[in-house]
Amino acid sequence: MAGFLNLFGDDPGERFRRGIAAHERGKLDVAEQEYNRAIFLNPFVAQFHSNLGDLLHQLGRSDEAKDALEEALRIEPKNAAINNNYAVIMEELGDLHAAEKYYKRAIFLDPKYTHARVNLADILGRRGEYVKAEAEYRYILAEHPEHTHTRQNLAVTLKNLGKYDEAAIELTALIQQSPDDPHLRMLLGMVYQLQGKLGIAKDEYLASIRLDPNNPATHNNFGSLLEDLDEKQEAEHEYRTALSLDPGYILGRENLARLFFEMGDPDRSELEWKQLLQVQPDNVKAHRYLGKILLAKERFAEAREIVDKAIEQGIRDDELLEMAENLKKLADQEDREDSDD
Repeated sequence: MAGFLNLFGDDPGERFRRGIAAHERGKLDVAEQEYNRAIFLNPFVAQFHSNLGDLLHQLGRSDEAKDALEEALRIEPKNAAINNNYAVIMEELGDLHAAEKYYKRAIFLDPKYTHARVNLADILGRRGEYVKAEAEYRYILAEHPEHTHTRQNLAVTLKNLGKYDEAAIELTALIQQSPDDPHLRMLLGMVYQLQGKLGIAKDEYLASIRLDPNNPATHNNFGSLLEDLDEKQEAEHEYRTALSLDPGYILGRENLARLFFEMGDPDRSELEWKQLLQVQPDNVKAHRYLGKILLAKERFAEAREIVDKAIEQGIRDDELLEMAENLKKLADQEDREDSDD
């Protein structure tokens, strides 16, 4: 067999080692060439394909990475690390069902594989399966109480489950370890806001902004708190700050447009919703609020256009469907009045 592998005057193992060395030095083009040469010389080694897949993933070539890792799995289906890495690719490609399946397979093959379990918990959280995610995070923390990423994600999961007291305890413990972490301060502010503890929520948001004044999410969340405090002008300022930092920030634009609507300023609200549609043409709230504004202004033709566009894009929303029905009745009434004339 060794003679066969050296028919081309090359040793696949040596090519693979060169690939690893180049990969570690950041010479990714050289690493890719060496991995491919190793595979050409001996296509039956799972680790050759696996390393190539990891490299292609690093290069942002996810479809090619998927192919390489599938070949690695075909050769060595019981390799826990390869199953985990394949799941990562599938998650990035948007196939969460497949990702969950392969994370679970990696854990089945190696129950102590913490990284795979963390990945599984994260994907369960993304899918809204918070109870299952909490169980996984707590399992990990029982074995690795120092795992800060897991504790932070557990806190977020507890918040999403409405377990605000427990979430606050976890975040407070993390902040004691990292008092200058702006993200943790923002998360704690969110939890306090949900608890109705608006004063200390404000303190946490301000601390987060002092530590990182350029995070649009923090300014947006602080704007939401200021609305709760009935400080509308200050809330508008925070939403505008968020948008100055990231003009494409959807949630900030939604909140600013909604704030104008609730403040009785339909003109500025209309402008913001229209800007939002330029960034996200299928935004349900933008269609809904624009429909309301245009109906109130008796700009029926424009209202029909907005509602029709929403329906054409496959948006299904009860309020929009009700608007469509009301607009149809108005059109029928106009037709009858024209006939009478």
